Amino acid sequence: MLPRKNLFSFTSKDPSAFGIHLAAAAREHSVYFDEGLGVPVVLRGADVVAVLRDSETFSTRTYDTGIMKGALVTLGGEAHTRMRRLFNAVLSPRVISRYEEATVTPVARRVVERLVRKERAELFDDFAISMPMGVTSALFGLPEERIAENDALIRKMIRSVVMPQDPVVVAEGRSAHAAMEAQLREIAEREVAHPSDTLLGEIARAIVAEGLGGVEACEGVVLTLILGSYETTSWMLANLLVALLAHPDAMNQLRQQPSLLPQAIEESTRWCSSAAGIVRFVEREATIGGETLAAGTILYLSLIARHYDEEIYPRPETFDIHRRPVGMLNFGGGLHYCVGAPLARMEARVGVSLLLERFPALRADPTVQPTFSTAPRGAAAFGPDQIPALLV
Repeated sequence: MLPRKNLFSFTSKDPSAFGIHLAAAAREHSVYFDEGLGVPVVLRGADVVAVLRDSETFSTRTYDTGIMKGALVTLGGEAHTRMRRLFNAVLSPRVISRYEEATVTPVARRVVERLVRKERAELFDDFAISMPMGVTSALFGLPEERIAENDALIRKMIRSVVMPQDPVVVAEGRSAHAAMEAQLREIAEREVAHPSDTLLGEIARAIVAEGLGGVEACEGVVLTLILGSYETTSWMLANLLVALLAHPDAMNQLRQQPSLLPQAIEESTRWCSSAAGIVRFVEREATIGGETLAAGTILYLSLIARHYDEEIYPRPETFDIHRRPVGMLNFGGGLHYCVGAPLARMEARVGVSLLLERFPALRADPTVQPTFSTAPRGAAAFGPDQIPALLV
C-alpha cells in the first residue's frame, strides 16, 4: 500500500520552501498517495522523467475527457505528429523572434511606462498579469478587455486541466468553458474565414493548409493559447520577479550583464517553479519507484522535487543566475513538451529586461511580505499572493 501524505496543501513565506519540502519527501518515497490531490504522486526526478518518456504506458488520455478534448495535449500517433509539427513551425524561436520587436516589445514598454509615476507597485497585477495579457491580445487578436473580464473563468479552466481527478474542479472548468465558448467560436470562425496578420492568423492558415481541420480545430487552438500564453506565463513571470527581488545582487548583475537574463529565467523556474505538476493516465499496469500502479490510475507528476535534488543541483536552495540548467522540467517533457516554451521565455526576457532598465532602484518593499502557496489567488500554480516593490 502506498504511503499517504498531504504535501501539496502548502503555504510559506519562503519561495524556496516548497521545493525543499518536496525534495525531502522524495528522499523517503518516490511514489505516495496524496490525500489532498486524491491521486498517487511521483516525486523523484528520474521516475518522473521515465513516466514522461513512456507515452504509451502513461498517456494524456485524462485530458481528453475535459475541456481540452481534441487539443494537442490529448493527441497521439500520426495526429499528434502532424499537429505538433505545425506548432513547432509557427512557435519556433526563429518565428517567435519576428514578433519580438513588432509586438512583444511595444506591449512591454506600455506596461512598464504605466509604472513611471509610481513610487511603489504591486508587480503581480501591474506587471506579471498585465504584460502577458497585453501580449496575448496582440499576438492572437483577442480583445484585452475580454481577457481581463474572463480572468476568473480562465483560472477555473486551467484548474480543471491540471486537476482532472477532482469532479468539482472539472465541473467548474466545464461551466467556465461553456461561459466562454461563444467567444472562442467567434474568434475561430473569424480567423478561419479571414486570417488576421497575427500569430493566431498564421496558425489558422497553417491548420487549414495542412488539412488539420477548420473552425473546431482552430477553436481548440484559441483555448490552448489563452490558457498557456496568458495565465501560465503570468505565474512564471511572477516567480521570476520574486526571485530577483529576493536577490538584489543578482538583479544588479543582470543590469550590468543582460546576456545572463536567459540563465536567470531558467534558474528562477528551478528555484521557485510555478508549475507544480502534471497528470498522466496509466494505460497498463506498471511499476514506478518500486510501486505497482494499476491500469486506469490517474497519476500526478511532481515537476519540482527534481529541481531541489542535490545530486543534480548542488546547493539547490541557493538562487544562482550562473547555474547551467540541467534537465529542467518546468515545461514538462517527452512527447508533450510545451510547444509555447519559446514564447514564454521570450516574453519574460523582454519584459524583465525593460523593467530593470527603466527602474534602476527597483527593490522589494520591506514592509510587506508575500505569502507563497500552491493555490495563489485560486490559480493552479505555485506562487505569491502579491509582489510588493519600490520603484524609486
